[in-house]
Amino acid sequence: MRPDIRFSDRPLEDIWCQAVSVLVFQRPSINMGALSSLNRKMIGGLSKLLEDERWTGDRGENLLVATENMIKADKLLFHGLGPQSEFSTSVLKEEAGKLGNTLDKLGVHEFGIHVPVIEGLEAEYTSHIEASAKGLLRAYYRNHKDEQDFDLKIVFSMEVRFMDMLDYIIKRLKKYLKTIPDFSIIIDNKNRSRMQETEKMESSG
Repeated sequence: MRPDIRFSDRPLEDIWCQAVSVLVFQRPSINMGALSSLNRKMIGGLSKLLEDERWTGDRGENLLVATENMIKADKLLFHGLGPQSEFSTSVLKEEAGKLGNTLDKLGVHEFGIHVPVIEGLEAEYTSHIEASAKGLLRAYYRNHKDEQDFDLKIVFSMEVRFMDMLDYIIKRLKKYLKTIPDFSIIIDNKNRSRMQETEKMESSG
C-alpha cells in the first residue's frame, strides 16, 4: 500500500476525487461549516435530508448521497459521530476506522474528508485530525498492506486558520508510517501557493 496524505485549505466541493466524506455529530446543523457550503453547491438538497430526519448522525450511521455532478466528487458520504456530549479522541479514531472500511467496501481509494471543529476545543483540532488519519490508515492497511500497487489518497479539507499548525501532526504521522516503504505527506495551501513536505521513505528491511 502506498498512502498519499494531503492537508488542504480547499473546501470539499472543490476537491477532485472519487468521494468526499464528512464526519458529523448527531442532528447536525446544515448552516455550519462544510455542510453549509456543500448544501449550497447541491442546491439545498442536503437540507431536505436533514429536515426529514432520514439521517440523524447517530454513531456509526452512514448516509451515501449521489452528487449528480454538482460537486467534483462522484459520491458524498456522511458518517455519524453520535452526540457531541459523548465525543472523545478515541471515539473519533474508532469512527474514522469504520468510515475507512465503508469507503474501501465502496471501492473508494481516493477521497476528501472533513473533520468537524468543536467550539471550545479548537486547540485540540490538530490532534483530532491526527486521530482521524490514523483510524483511516489502519482500516486500509488491514485490507491492503501486502498490495504494493495499491494507491491510497486522503485529502483533509481544513480551515485556513489551522494550516500553520500541521508540523506536529506531520512528524507524528511520519513516525506512524515508518514501517511502510513508500508514502507521501503534502501540505497544499492554495492561498500561499505552497506545496511542501513530500517525503519518500525507504524500507528498513
